[in-house]
Amino acid sequence: MDHQNTGLSAGARVTYRVRGRSGDGPRPCCHGTVAGEPIFDRYTMEVWVPVQPDGASDDVEPRLIRKESIIEVTA
Repeated sequence: MDHQNTGLSAGARVTYRVRGRSGDGPRPCCHGTVAGEPIFDRYTMEVWVPVQPDGASDDVEPRLIRKESIIEVTA
């Protein structure tokens, strides 16, 4: 994957959707900062992006967000 062309490098600001359970209504968008390089999972064939959610303390582990769930990237 060529993540340099997608802007998904550490420090980029992203807006993403969080998947809900089946039957849930539309979920609000969340915002955060990319905390590292995207990770390709060869077993699921998906790209995961480590994101530090806005408002999370520094000692909280970043959440892994599916690349397809990211709807906006700003530098």
